[in-house]
Amino acid sequence: MKNITIVAVLILFSEFLHAQYSIKDTFANPLECTYMTRDAFIIWWDNDYDYSVEVDILLDQIIEYRNECLNELNMMDPPGVIDGYYQNIYLHGDGGYFDSNGWGNGVGTDSNGYPFYTMPYNLFNDIITVAHEIFHLYQYNSNSPGFAYSGDSQWYIEASANWYGARQDFTAERAFIEAESLVKLPQVPFWLSFDNFPNTYPENWQRYVHQYALALFLFYLTEEVGISPNVISEGFYMGLTETPQEYLYNQLGPILYRNTFMDWIASMTNDFDFITENQRVANESEWLTYADPDDDNEYTEVFDFNGTNGWFQPAFEDITNAWSYNTYKLENTNSTSYTFELNGDSNGTFGSPSYFQGKILVKNTDGSHMFYDLLMTDDTNGAKTIDVSSSDTEIYYIIGSMPTYFEEIDQEFQLFPYQIKISNVILDVSAFTTANFIKAYPNPIEDILRVELDAHAHEIEIELYSTIGHKIFAETYFNKKEIEIDFSHLNDGVNFLKVSTNKNSIIFKLLKK
Repeated sequence: MKNITIVAVLILFSEFLHAQYSIKDTFANPLECTYMTRDAFIIWWDNDYDYSVEVDILLDQIIEYRNECLNELNMMDPPGVIDGYYQNIYLHGDGGYFDSNGWGNGVGTDSNGYPFYTMPYNLFNDIITVAHEIFHLYQYNSNSPGFAYSGDSQWYIEASANWYGARQDFTAERAFIEAESLVKLPQVPFWLSFDNFPNTYPENWQRYVHQYALALFLFYLTEEVGISPNVISEGFYMGLTETPQEYLYNQLGPILYRNTFMDWIASMTNDFDFITENQRVANESEWLTYADPDDDNEYTEVFDFNGTNGWFQPAFEDITNAWSYNTYKLENTNSTSYTFELNGDSNGTFGSPSYFQGKILVKNTDGSHMFYDLLMTDDTNGAKTIDVSSSDTEIYYIIGSMPTYFEEIDQEFQLFPYQIKISNVILDVSAFTTANFIKAYPNPIEDILRVELDAHAHEIEIELYSTIGHKIFAETYFNKKEIEIDFSHLNDGVNFLKVSTNKNSIIFKLLKK
C-alpha cells in the first residue's frame, strides 16, 4: 500500500509539471499537426513528417538557451510563458501544413500579442541561427524604451542576437559572416539599420547587413576587452531611455569606450587580427558574392611616399558620421619619418561638438606590425611622427569620429568634418628653404651649428636625419632664441635638419664637410 501511494504521488507530480503551461496557438491544426513539449516550449510540425528525433534534440538545446538567458544574462521569459502558455515554435519549409503562411526564419507576434518563432526545418543543425532567434524571444519583454526595435536603436536588437548566436561557437566559420561590411563602410554611423536608412544611401547588401555585422563589436567587448556578457543583455531590462550606444558608452566610461572603439577598428584594419583566418576568408568571400563593388569605401584615399602634399579633406560622401571612421593607406618604399596630423572641425554639421582620435598601423613585409596613437592636443587636433624602414611598406592612418552624440536629430546623418596631413619629413622638399623666423648657419658646417629664432620660443625641438631617414640627433630646448650645437663628430655629407617650435616647423638641407 505504501508503494502504491508513492507511485500515485509521483504520477500526480509529473502531471503537475506538465500542466504548468497550457497550449495557446493561433496557427496549428491539431488534426494535421504533431507537437512535442518540454519545459516552456512547444514545437509544431506537419504530421506527414516525422521530426521527433530532431525535435527532441532541439528542445534540449533551446532549453539550455533559455536557462542561460534567464540565469546568466538576467533576461526575462517572453510574455506568453509568463502568462502560463507554452512558447510556440513552428517548423516549416518542407511543403507541409505551415508553408501557406509564407514564413521565413524569424520571430513574429500572433493575434494574442505573444511572440512565436518560425523555423525552417533544415536549420536543425544550425545552432548559431537558432540561438539568434531564441535570443529575440528573450529580448521581447524589454522594459527599456531606448532599446526599441526602431530608429537608431534597432541595430542593437539584431547585433546582440547575432552576438548570442555566435556565442554558441565563436570559432564557427560563419559566426561573423557580414563583418567585411564594417571595413568597407567605415564612414557610416555606428547605428545604421533598416529603420533609419537615409534616402540618399544606395540600397545594397552591405548597407543592410551592417546592423548584423556589429555583433563583432560586442564580441570584441566581451572576448577581447573582457567585459561581462551581462553588460550586453541587462540593458534590455533596466528601464532605460538612452540608446544602446549611449548605454555602452556609460557602462564602460568615455575613455575606455573610445579607446576600445579605436582599438577595434585598428584591429579590423589589420586583417581582423582577433578572429580566425578561416572566418576572415569566409567573410571576404561573402562580400565578393553579395556586395555592390561600387560601394567599397575601405580606403578614403591612397597616397604614395610623398604623403598628402598639404592638407587633405575627404569628399562629402566620405566624411565621418558619429561613431565612424576613415582609413587612409600610405604606400611606403623608403626609410624615412612621417608626420601625421589631424585638424578636426569643432562641431558637426548640425552643431554637435566633435571628438576625434587617430591611430596609425604600420605593416612590415616580414608579417609584423605596429600601432601608434596620435597625440591629441585637444578633442579635435593631434599629431604623431614615426620612423619607418623601407620594409614598412603598408601604413594606415585611421581617423575615428567619437562625439558625445548618440541619436540622430535628422534623417540625413550628422557629419563631422576634418582635415589630415601626412608629411614625409625627409623628402618634404617644399620645406628645404630658409624661413624668415629661423636661421641656421653656417651651411656647410665644420663643427658648430648656430640656430637663431626671431623670438624666444617656449619649446624648440631640433632633429637631424641622414639621407636614408635615420635619426642621428634629437634634442629639445626651452625658452631659447639662440642655440649652438656641436656637430664636429658628424661624417662629411648631406643631412637634413628639422627645427620645430609650437608654431612652426622647417627642414634644412645641411652639408657637413
